[in-house]
Amino acid sequence: MQNTLKSICIVGGGTSGWMAATLLTTALRGSNIQITVIESPDIATIGVGESTVPSMMDFLQASQINLKEFIQATSATFKLGIRFDDWLTQGESYFHPFGRVGKDINGFDFYQAWLKSLADGQTSRWVDHSPSAIMAEHERFMLRPHQSNQTQPENWVLSHFAHSLHLDAIQVARYLRDLCHKRGVTRIEATVKNVNVDKKDFIRSLELDNGSIVESNFFIDCTGFKGLLIENSLKVGYQDWSHYLPCNRAVTVQTENVANPVPYTIATAREAGWTWKIPLQHRTGNGYVFSSEHCSDEQATETLLNSVNGKLINNPKIIPFVTGKREKIWHNNCLALGLAAGFLEPLESTAIHLVYKTLVHFIKYFPDMDFDTCNELAFNQKIDVDYTEIRDFIILHYCTSGRDDSDFWRWCQTMPVPDSLSEKIRLFRQRGQIEHSTEPFFTSDSWYSILEGMKIRPQKYHPLLDGFDSQGLANTLHKNIENIRSTVLKMPSHHDYIQANCQATHQNAKATI
Repeated sequence: MQNTLKSICIVGGGTSGWMAATLLTTALRGSNIQITVIESPDIATIGVGESTVPSMMDFLQASQINLKEFIQATSATFKLGIRFDDWLTQGESYFHPFGRVGKDINGFDFYQAWLKSLADGQTSRWVDHSPSAIMAEHERFMLRPHQSNQTQPENWVLSHFAHSLHLDAIQVARYLRDLCHKRGVTRIEATVKNVNVDKKDFIRSLELDNGSIVESNFFIDCTGFKGLLIENSLKVGYQDWSHYLPCNRAVTVQTENVANPVPYTIATAREAGWTWKIPLQHRTGNGYVFSSEHCSDEQATETLLNSVNGKLINNPKIIPFVTGKREKIWHNNCLALGLAAGFLEPLESTAIHLVYKTLVHFIKYFPDMDFDTCNELAFNQKIDVDYTEIRDFIILHYCTSGRDDSDFWRWCQTMPVPDSLSEKIRLFRQRGQIEHSTEPFFTSDSWYSILEGMKIRPQKYHPLLDGFDSQGLANTLHKNIENIRSTVLKMPSHHDYIQANCQATHQNAKATI
């Protein structure tokens, strides 16, 4: 018998804490490892992470959660991508869709074939070849149907669009907490007053404000920005990425819905940052991410309030943050998760994805009581790659902007760009190719979508595409566009689909923070 863990203690509830407990109850089933969550009644959840990416669907499936039940419990709507307004210049928009864009042709990347079609005089838009983009444009939605009849040819459109969810973070934490209770997770309502660390820099026990002491083999820190365990106690250090991403504050507010929710997030560039609009079934989430060097809290609040529609549900709330990540996200017998691990501004809605991806890596490299250092090192190297990839993808939105109408955007014109990103952009400009690390989260299609939205085109396409028949290529692309549009227009509206299949319960629809 191996020297296996007997217990895991998660400090902090919220979205990350209860996601950890939920996924671990599934992954550790049959292991007899006891999971405990310590949740303080005195610490409010930030609860603004309401927009997700398609890996959220992977989390729900891996956690064996019924999608319809989850949507109804969290007042969720569907999300097909992000619309970026005013990022290139004021008055211009582009769309970053989920899922595939176009079909590869004769073994060549579709983007190269599309570039060839443009050189031949064709005028299709990049997003014309994206099922998710066309669904969003027409505000249509349906879940991908099960392919029950294998004799029928697969519809490429229905098998290659992707979606995620807009959701209420507070309701998500509540739903997962109740689910974990049914699965045998122990919940302690208390506040950690002291963390006991031994000479080897391992956490041994926690002293709570109710007088009790909690011992555990392993601890997961979900205590938010302060990092009570990983930073305050273990002092692993923090990589500050503010020199790449200067936005360091957000102001948030919720409003009543004034129209049917659309199946996408809206991110609008502003004078000193950008605002988000996230439509749920029962309300709309709004926020302004900004740089304090270029905008005061009062100015940011005014900008946000002038941009929202509908009656305010709560008062605006200021949230300061420092973009970056812990030097080590796993150290000895402590794993940092969520805001305790790091923070990348929510431009591409990656916060919950990073929670899930961190947990996936953790389960892959799950320790025993020997706590092998090479195992911990391998995990940290993997998650470092994930954070760096997302950091670079977010920087891409700023460094390619053509705006110069404010000090903030003029700064972006000459902003520092990490070598990992500048090399990627250089290759793209020359050849229209995107080089990836192993297992990237953002596919080439995502990079192409942002670069095309910012009107950055490569100097040339792949030389072997000159062997393609121009008219045959044009006919193929036209046929695919028509297939996408005809399939999408047969779908119900996003609003009608939710009303018919997964309308939020009355209690949740009325819930506010």
